[in-house]
Amino acid sequence: MQLADVLKHIRTNRRFDLASVAHATGISESRLQEFEQGKREPTSRQFEALAETYGVPSYLMGIEALPNLQESPKDFRRSVPSPAHLSPPAMQRIWAAEQVAEATKQLLEATKAPLASWSKDVPSGKLSVATATKLRSYFDEWLSPRQQRLGFTGTDEQKFFGALRIFIEAQGTVVRVNQAPPDDFLGFYLEPEDGAPTAFVNRKISSVKAQLFTLVHEYAHAMMGASGISDPFRLKNDVERSCNAFTAEFIAPSEEFAKTIESFARTTRGDVFKLVNLASKHSLLSKHAAAIRLKETDYIGQKELNQWLSLRAKLTGKEIKNEDAEEDEIGNDFGQVHAKLVGEIGYLPTYAAGIALDEKLISSVDVVTSISLSQSIQERAISLATRRFEVAIS
Repeated sequence: MQLADVLKHIRTNRRFDLASVAHATGISESRLQEFEQGKREPTSRQFEALAETYGVPSYLMGIEALPNLQESPKDFRRSVPSPAHLSPPAMQRIWAAEQVAEATKQLLEATKAPLASWSKDVPSGKLSVATATKLRSYFDEWLSPRQQRLGFTGTDEQKFFGALRIFIEAQGTVVRVNQAPPDDFLGFYLEPEDGAPTAFVNRKISSVKAQLFTLVHEYAHAMMGASGISDPFRLKNDVERSCNAFTAEFIAPSEEFAKTIESFARTTRGDVFKLVNLASKHSLLSKHAAAIRLKETDYIGQKELNQWLSLRAKLTGKEIKNEDAEEDEIGNDFGQVHAKLVGEIGYLPTYAAGIALDEKLISSVDVVTSISLSQSIQERAISLATRRFEVAIS
């Protein structure tokens, strides 16, 4: 088969348009068309750029047979979930997560690294308000004796996020927090056949509270075994609605939420804008999630919710971010390079890599290639991940 046919096959299989490939590779659309029409062949540098963008080893693009490519994850932003149509940068995040997931599973199997013995007691089952209530109660009891030793800092939502992510990772699911194009997804959950389950939270989301909501939403996906990308604020199918109902109850239990709202003055409760602001300020919910929660608990009607959403839609991303007045990073310690990288990679992969290093099963170079943790900060990153992980699984 001609190289031109292979290039076109891979691009269309990946669901990439020429414009997005041009943007990712720096090769003009017209030149890409010439490659796919067989009028011109890419230079070696262009060939490598295309291979990286398509997530295919360059040697596979040069063989006569078409490479066997996996389907992109399901898109739960649609009314009927189907393979997602994502940009190259978004797919890069997914491929990177899959690579680390595979390495993590191999490291765990090789080292027999201990995970949480209490994981068998964690409430599970069909997503429901009752399940969310039980899980939140279990999480609170788990966290109480560990919170100080875990050492998470920052705002209440930052500390809650940090504790919840390591609670999830201690049970064997990798949690990654990194930037990705927000138009593609706010989060995803994957169950690779040869890797550890993985949840991803997009750090480009406007507020930490929105990131927290996304994390719990992806945890709900994990409980359902529903792999794919999602946006908790675009509900077009029953899976997403179920995940959001579960998430809202877990983050802002209805009984506690009602007590908080009832404590506000009647004049405040009569002003939807003041009410949403205060409901968010006094809970772990973002303003968007707080507005929806107020509607779910009958403190505002659909008309008031639509009025608030209409005003919100007129704000720019920068205005929303300033309005929320929250930090980009999950926890103050993520200002440190090694801690930020642990957050991007996940505690579980870093912890497993540390054990493998101690047992001399791998080298520091292997850690770089397997989970992308640079040698210069491995010692500090592994120390942080190990300390917190050991507290979490105890």
